[in-house]
Amino acid sequence: MPLKNIKNSLNTALKYKKPIGVFLTLIIIILIYKYFVMASAPSPHEEKIVEVEIVKNATIRQMANFIGTIRSRQQTALTAKTNGILTIISAPGQMVKKGDLIAKIENKDIERSYEILKEAEEVAKSQFDRTNSLLKPGVSSKNAVEEKKSLLLETQKKKSEAKIALEEIKIHAPFDGVVGLFKFREGSQINKENIIVWFYDPKSLIVEFDVPLSVAKKVENGEQIFVDDKEYRLTYIQKMLDEQTHMCPAYAEIDCPNCVIGTTADVSVVTQQKQSVIVIPFEAIFLRNGKPFVYIVKNNKAMLTPIRYGIRDKKRIEIISGLKEGDQIIPFGHNRLYPDVAVKISSNESEATTNDSKK
Repeated sequence: MPLKNIKNSLNTALKYKKPIGVFLTLIIIILIYKYFVMASAPSPHEEKIVEVEIVKNATIRQMANFIGTIRSRQQTALTAKTNGILTIISAPGQMVKKGDLIAKIENKDIERSYEILKEAEEVAKSQFDRTNSLLKPGVSSKNAVEEKKSLLLETQKKKSEAKIALEEIKIHAPFDGVVGLFKFREGSQINKENIIVWFYDPKSLIVEFDVPLSVAKKVENGEQIFVDDKEYRLTYIQKMLDEQTHMCPAYAEIDCPNCVIGTTADVSVVTQQKQSVIVIPFEAIFLRNGKPFVYIVKNNKAMLTPIRYGIRDKKRIEIISGLKEGDQIIPFGHNRLYPDVAVKISSNESEATTNDSKK
């Protein structure tokens, strides 16, 4: 090829260099979009595997939740009525009968005083009997007899007081129950009014909790409640605000052999109950443009369905409109779906649905 022709060919190629570069760039972009973007987009014929739940009528309860404290309906703090040294008689956790000795506050002065007055009473009685026996023979006078009698009565009075004081050093069980943990060790110096030990009846337990006025207006004695998911009845609610807490105190009697007195418990009070209404899992609902929807399976498609809901409990919610008994809702996995996408119910779910229909 002549040199002139080669030169002309090069000039022509350089002239179209920019348009060719732009064209090649567009081709590359189209290829990238096709293989990376369009490949990840769902095919209109692609089926989504879903699990479903059959919509049924059920009972639903709306509850108000609180934290309660386990108490014994019969519990008391046993206190010292005098000063002294603690002697423990009954072990912590021991079940005792009413009147059984639990502990003593050793006080030598009280014990010595009683013994002295006990001897003094014997002496005074002996003197009175002797003087009185000499009255008839005329050896003693009535005044002498009255004097000895007054001395005897005064000594007996002091002895009775000493005996009461002696009894007060003993701590007895006020009713059948269990001895708690002692607040002091054996041999400790105790002062009057010190709490020695808590004493309680483990068979008479209650849970105490406070209820706000808004809830107190809706519930009455005997209402259904749940304590740690076990059903009971509300024993009493005070229809008056406590001055300190500004709440209404309430309690319920419970049967809980394994409960530890003083610990907390979850308390749920039923404020509203509806029977034979459409109920679905709360997680089945999602918002779109601020409005609630669910997906139901119809004609092998996921149908976007608007709903209206009512009361709810911990896991379920009442549906007022939008669903009917027998509908198949998709309870989860909504982020994988879009309206009218083809779906296929998982095999396990299909078998369960067939078995339910046979029943």
